[in-house]
Amino acid sequence: MSTAFFLYNPAAGRFPLSEKRLKALLRTLYDYGVRVETAITQPSQETSLNLENKDLLIVYGGDGTLHGAIPEAVKWQVPVALLPAGTTNVLARELGIPRDPERALSLVPQRKLLKIHLGQAILGGKRRYFHLMAGIGFDGDVISRTGQRMKKALGMVAYWLVAHVSLLKYPMTPFELSLEGEVHQGTFAVIGNASRYGGELHLTPKASVQEKCLDVCLFTSQQRWRYLLYLWGVLSGRHLRYPDVLYRKVQHLKVSSDCPVPIQLDGELIGQSPMEFASSSEGLLMVVP
Repeated sequence: MSTAFFLYNPAAGRFPLSEKRLKALLRTLYDYGVRVETAITQPSQETSLNLENKDLLIVYGGDGTLHGAIPEAVKWQVPVALLPAGTTNVLARELGIPRDPERALSLVPQRKLLKIHLGQAILGGKRRYFHLMAGIGFDGDVISRTGQRMKKALGMVAYWLVAHVSLLKYPMTPFELSLEGEVHQGTFAVIGNASRYGGELHLTPKASVQEKCLDVCLFTSQQRWRYLLYLWGVLSGRHLRYPDVLYRKVQHLKVSSDCPVPIQLDGELIGQSPMEFASSSEGLLMVVP
């Protein structure tokens, strides 16, 4: 039999993991010839796992749960099977993984692997991986105002509701991005490692988890009304045509500001400016269809 570590977030958004469901999943894995060790985690919590002699890491949860498991998966170079159970499950959409955990589990016996690229945020010499995106400014404020209970109850709708509050209250603090020799100012930036930002929104539509670089989309206006046009542009796929929207592909960038600006990684608030971001030489092995 092969061996696996089953890491799960019992309070995952769409499919909370009851004891009954957990037993059913473990029974299915046993039928697949997989012997399992289990552990509980929380969204975005970096979990210390001993994956020595493990053939697979199974992650039951959303993008935040996966985010917390990445350092150990990279360290031990153990493939990850994602059972999507979160609010938006962006990486599952990106890779075509079934968004029903039971259906996603059926990919385990096939063990088809894809190595995806990772980005990293650097602060004070410490590095933190991200697999989807980093957000600087406006969306960091949205995430800081969106509680776990609200996300669990409303899903993506929670972010849309809170975004209206941020549009009225966030000070649109300007910051400076240094992009490999270029310097630009803006109030909101997405550093994309994937084309999807949340659900089916494509803020960095030219990005790919298989491309070894980071895509930067910078929104430069400080005018609140302009953000309504940005939203329309994103929804219609036309935002890259706007003269006050900048798009670049880079290996490294820095953000700085006179006043602290909130920063999120993979949908979880992690800190404030200043910060650096870089394309990582490490990759993450994923089980895919």
